[in-house]
Amino acid sequence: FTDYLATLADKFPIVSIEDGMHESDWEGWKLLTDRLGKKVQLVGDDLFVTNTRILKEGIEKGIANSILIKINQIGTLTETFAAIEMAK
Repeated sequence: FTDYLATLADKFPIVSIEDGMHESDWEGWKLLTDRLGKKVQLVGDDLFVTNTRILKEGIEKGIANSILIKINQIGTLTETFAAIEMAK
């Protein structure tokens, strides 16, 4: 699937892909990030769910290059602001 997305990104002016892989497919996310991460915004929505524990692991492993912040995913403003700070 990474090859398919890379082909689309080469053929069309794609600047952002949200949830390009399944949320539990960290190996796929890593392949996608290594392949497209320098030229396409790879947004982790269901991947990170505004959760700092998951986001920290993603940052450490080089997974995705952006996060979609949603207060309703994590539940509190405090946790939301912590995720925003971590993502900077």
